[in-house]
Amino acid sequence: MGEFAAVITAFLIIPILSKKRVSIGIAICISAVIMALLGGLGISGLFAVIISTFANFNKLQQFIVIIEISVLGALLRQYNIIDKVIEHLTKLVRSNRVTLMFIPALVGFLSVPGGAIISAPFIDQLGEESGLSKTYRAIINLIFRHIAMHIMPYTTGFLLVASLAPGISVYKLIGLNSIFVVFYVLSGYFLYVRQVKTEAEPAMTDALSNLLNLLKYTAPVYTSVLLNLIFGMPFYIGMLANLVIVYWINPEKSFLSDAVRVANINVIYSLMGVYLIQGIIGQMESLMSFFTSIFNNPKTILPGIIGTAFFLGLTTGFQATSLGVVLPILASLPISENRLLLYCHMTFAWGFVGYFFSPLHLCQLFTCEYMKVSIQDLYKDYYKFFLCLTATLIASYFMLGMWLK
Repeated sequence: MGEFAAVITAFLIIPILSKKRVSIGIAICISAVIMALLGGLGISGLFAVIISTFANFNKLQQFIVIIEISVLGALLRQYNIIDKVIEHLTKLVRSNRVTLMFIPALVGFLSVPGGAIISAPFIDQLGEESGLSKTYRAIINLIFRHIAMHIMPYTTGFLLVASLAPGISVYKLIGLNSIFVVFYVLSGYFLYVRQVKTEAEPAMTDALSNLLNLLKYTAPVYTSVLLNLIFGMPFYIGMLANLVIVYWINPEKSFLSDAVRVANINVIYSLMGVYLIQGIIGQMESLMSFFTSIFNNPKTILPGIIGTAFFLGLTTGFQATSLGVVLPILASLPISENRLLLYCHMTFAWGFVGYFFSPLHLCQLFTCEYMKVSIQDLYKDYYKFFLCLTATLIASYFMLGMWLK
């Protein structure tokens, strides 16, 4: 009971710290320290978890990738490569509905920290021209901004899966996530985008030129994925190729100094905090026994995954927290590879739902601040999307469960 209280208390500290403008990464690290002390691990137990975290080569690789992604995203923004991508995209795509969905989705694929604030001005302007309310503009920006989280293999969620549950194929997980993404996109379209009136657009010119330029300026995104798929190259090496392409596109003499200057160490704190929490909870024997008993029971495993993943995503505003806590437990269960894959997909998706609707969700805060939308007004129109995602996940669990046994 004491360990459970320590975990709840530690997680509830995160929103309090966030309100005091402490970065989410630092807040999660502080939460981990409080959890260790209240949970009875003490200073020595905490140091043991820290040492085991940084002595793990797989986890160190994830830290390297996160730093590389933060540098890549910042350079794409600083060198106006994102603007070039959007420029050529809008010349290729002639539907205002498709453009409303594509721009935030594309920024999401570029893995830019705080990317919602990049696409927000475009969506605000396009939404105003289309007669959309500010609330709908904000929701569209948020929904389509987060597609990439489910299917890009070097996002934080997939890096955690590869580290904590190496028996799970990341690409098989992406396949299951893609089913969720289809209904996710359809729900967003029919609830918020379909009301936009389609307008006659001028005939497309220089389509081939714009397509080639689009492929050129998005090369820093997809190159590492291709290298991993074709040659099995680890992402921490493949990401270097992405950075080389950025230099090829924009050969600035100050490239190296720019890369060092824009490196965002704060994103490392988030991943570090998640790994520490995962290690600390792993040392809490009674709590682990409680979770294991829930997840071992076929009648309670789905409610257990939903409740735990959703709660952790909601209270921390960070999807990876739920993966860091739940995945090690699932990986230890005596279940088939297919069943583990299904449960991992459920954890991934429900953790995302909790994070997406969290009041601490940074993209939500940035978008609402830019578009002058109150959180209350946002949630009044959000609930329909939440119900659609909930129904989709419950239905997909039973449908996929008949296949993945």
